[in-house]
Amino acid sequence: MNGGNAHDFNHPLTVMNGNLVLASGRASKNSDILPLLQSALRAAERGVALIQRLLAFARKQRLEPQSVDVGALVADIEELLRRTVGPCIHLEISADAGLAPAHVDANQVELAILNLAINARDAMPVGGTLRISLHNQRVDRGSPTELTPGDYTVVSISDTGTGMDEATLAQVFDPFFTTKEVGSGSGLGLPMVQGFAAQSGGAVQIRSMLGEGTTVELWLPQAVESSGSTLGDKKSEVSATERVATVLLCDDDDDVRRFISDLLKSDGYTVREASSAGTAFRILEERTAVDLFIVDYAMPGINGLEIIRQARHRRRTLKTLLITGDASAVCNGVVGIPLLRKPFGPAEFSQMVAEILAA
Repeated sequence: MNGGNAHDFNHPLTVMNGNLVLASGRASKNSDILPLLQSALRAAERGVALIQRLLAFARKQRLEPQSVDVGALVADIEELLRRTVGPCIHLEISADAGLAPAHVDANQVELAILNLAINARDAMPVGGTLRISLHNQRVDRGSPTELTPGDYTVVSISDTGTGMDEATLAQVFDPFFTTKEVGSGSGLGLPMVQGFAAQSGGAVQIRSMLGEGTTVELWLPQAVESSGSTLGDKKSEVSATERVATVLLCDDDDDVRRFISDLLKSDGYTVREASSAGTAFRILEERTAVDLFIVDYAMPGINGLEIIRQARHRRRTLKTLLITGDASAVCNGVVGIPLLRKPFGPAEFSQMVAEILAA
């Protein structure tokens, strides 16, 4: 499955996941159907995670790089790492003094480190030691590496597990290749990490010997200017005071449009719906107030980015939100346009809409 196929699943997953969340919230705690809904929701969430891994392998996920204190990030997830690897594995974490911040997507770094820690755990079924170390490294011109010359923050994850022979080591970045038993993993962990690193301007290097363990190094480009760690910064909670606003929603997929419309109405917004760009433009030409214009990127005959550009010719101060399951197609063309990736959940969507309207 390639990145394009993965994006095609974002539309139904958005509807499935979102409606399951809504249905679970409305079901009585004592209802017999609640466990069924929760089970279906967990399955949908696993599907979302799988799609994100496929997009990472295809290097088509939308990243939001910023200056990240990777040392602080690892410290923040240390307890999660300890619970993940279990009591039989000794976890050691160290970072060089003066560790430089990296220019990366913080959430994807967390996911990559967790993936690598899980791989290390699985390679030590009877216990062992997992070492996570962080240091600065410079790559000079002429160095025998695929990395662009420059400064990098390196996250090294070493285990004392079973290790791999040369034949296995040669296949570890192949999608769906796995040494685990059927049902124990998708084989997308290392390809996902490699795809994320490459898309970020870094790389993954791996060394292993059978019976002697494995070391995986995640090379991340350093931030040119450090503006302080972004870790721990939470999106400010937008007050749910008066949410009296009119939203114009443009999406040609009936199920997705109905789902988003229901979310907006449940938050108290007035919703105008359009299944085509032409209908949306006609509504904008009316004198009816529109506080926010939400557009899907993949529209027939014209993409959502162009729809927004034309809409702003009609209403220059119009607030907009672009939603997409194919973020790679627009990541180089979106300037000053908030973007939300599919699949998204009700809480994430509501938060973003409230923030845009409050801005």
